[in-house]
Amino acid sequence: MKVFSLRTGIVYGPVQSRRLGRSLGVNLSPTDVKTCSFDCVYCHYGRTEVKTLQPDPHRLPSAGEVLEAVEKRLRAHPDIDYVTFSGTGEPTLHPDFAAIVSEVRNLKERLLPDTRLAILSNSTTAHNSTVREALAIIDVPIMKLDAGDPRTLQRINRPAQGIDIDQLIAGLKAIPDLTLQSALIDGRVSNARGEPFEAWLTAIEEIRPARVQIYSTDRPVPEEYVERTRPDALQEIASLIDQRLGIKVDPFWQG
Repeated sequence: MKVFSLRTGIVYGPVQSRRLGRSLGVNLSPTDVKTCSFDCVYCHYGRTEVKTLQPDPHRLPSAGEVLEAVEKRLRAHPDIDYVTFSGTGEPTLHPDFAAIVSEVRNLKERLLPDTRLAILSNSTTAHNSTVREALAIIDVPIMKLDAGDPRTLQRINRPAQGIDIDQLIAGLKAIPDLTLQSALIDGRVSNARGEPFEAWLTAIEEIRPARVQIYSTDRPVPEEYVERTRPDALQEIASLIDQRLGIKVDPFWQG
């Protein structure tokens, strides 16, 4: 199955997001090779070629390059709703992530004060206090959690060496007002039913996020055995979490 190509620049969009409206994306990852701390079976950018928690800094954009690109696009698009750190890998892996977030916030406050900051993160650095300090000045931290147990983490997210599910969950617990995002898949590997699903629910109850967003495989995926969780099943899961845990859940799908 053909997957999407990597982002070719630092800034992309604005794109129309189901969750964030008109969003200007900021990609802090390499543009020539997919680099991430996860190798998710459902990632629409395909397999992770460099799976690491410490990417080669020479392949990453500098803080100056990021700020220059963001400023240019902010001036060209004054009607955006969000500036979103996302892209083709994990943005918090950038060694200057905290400084970049701070400077981008200062820049948008000067140019577009009503625009908000968001991040789509896979949570693998949530235990890092410096990363959490940077997340604290992001208006909408959207953090991934697809698994509540080690086996499901390995089967779905295929993490880099050194990533531990307990450490990941502990880091998420320390982030106030976070939005938890989860991709629920079915088929040969599933987190939408059975023991993996119950472990995921237990983790959500422990973290107590402000909101949960669930979705499934609407885009191309690198592994053909990955099956989409139906929209009606996502709605049932959202209702279950609301009733059992008292946490608001937003299910997303494409028609």
